[in-house]
Amino acid sequence: MKSIFTLLLCLVLTLGLFACGKDAVTDSGSGNSDTADVSDTEGNTDTSEKTEDDQPKYVLFDPEAEHKFIGTDIINFSLVVYDLNLCDGDFQALADDDSCIIWEWKSREDPNCKLASKIIRSISGVKFRYSAYWKRDVVVACANFGWVGVIDYDACKLLWECQLPTGPHSVEMLPNGDVVVGSADGEGALIYFPLSAGITTSVHSIVSPSCHGVCWDPQAECLRVLGLNGVYSCIVENAGTAQGKLVKIEGSDCNFTGDRGGHAFTPVAGQPGVYWASAGKLWKYDSKTNTFSAAKSNLISGAIKGICSYEDNTVILSIAGLNKNNKYSWGSDGFRIFTRVMSEGRVKQPVDKVVNVVFKNQVREYYKIFPFTKDYQ
Repeated sequence: MKSIFTLLLCLVLTLGLFACGKDAVTDSGSGNSDTADVSDTEGNTDTSEKTEDDQPKYVLFDPEAEHKFIGTDIINFSLVVYDLNLCDGDFQALADDDSCIIWEWKSREDPNCKLASKIIRSISGVKFRYSAYWKRDVVVACANFGWVGVIDYDACKLLWECQLPTGPHSVEMLPNGDVVVGSADGEGALIYFPLSAGITTSVHSIVSPSCHGVCWDPQAECLRVLGLNGVYSCIVENAGTAQGKLVKIEGSDCNFTGDRGGHAFTPVAGQPGVYWASAGKLWKYDSKTNTFSAAKSNLISGAIKGICSYEDNTVILSIAGLNKNNKYSWGSDGFRIFTRVMSEGRVKQPVDKVVNVVFKNQVREYYKIFPFTKDYQ
């Protein structure tokens, strides 16, 4: 009887050790590279989630998600909307023909555009918006040689234009349909047009040194403005009236550290209140903390003129002299595209795939690119 009891006790202990050993293997496996945090293309931490089959799930390039963007073609003096999804995985198709273009406004072919001579080589800022004033989808744009205009998207015809002094580099349409222009030349200026009141000329401006970017923040209901040394915020008092006035928010200045010359300025997709800001390097500006942080190292490049991103970690850049075939010093003869994909080999992990799209024979050349969306963020 004693021997039987001893045998049963040994059996219980053996089973217990086996169970503990099995648990230990599972725990050690939870820290392997497949489930480790991986920095994404936007400089964040991409934490994987487990799927039903216990495999990690990362945010990867999604060919079904929106990937449209709008660019300013300084060879053809036009505005062009591309759909990355029409490339079927071959991004060079963006440059080989026009099959990925879904919309184009050519300033020289629009009879409503009387100031086309102000657009040549300089079309610089553009956004896609819904105009509460015109009650339709519009494209609002500006050009460095002194032009700002609003285009009916569906009709592809100009609705309104205005001549300005040299310098416009960025433009924004407020939710009520008013327009704000950022101008870089001279002292630099932020200029306000209360179009929703039927007023087609500017009624107020403030000095804004080397102003290159302006975006409406719908959560804070203010403008975020990029200039020479960094970002500041601005409200519009008496919006939609002849008494409309731009007022800089006191204490809102956030300057670059060891950098200057702000240029590209667009929202970071999926992160409300956070913006891309290029200067000598590429930064992310967080309006909630009023701070800058460096973008992920592989995104950093000199001469970034335009940037747009998507929630699946896809990022597109226009970079002056990208492929060394540009006609103008500020022009990008192609696009640099980052997509998040899984690596090859035994150990799978998310990595950035980088492709340089090349426009040959100077058929097209871009200054700025922007996300093609009516959403402000």
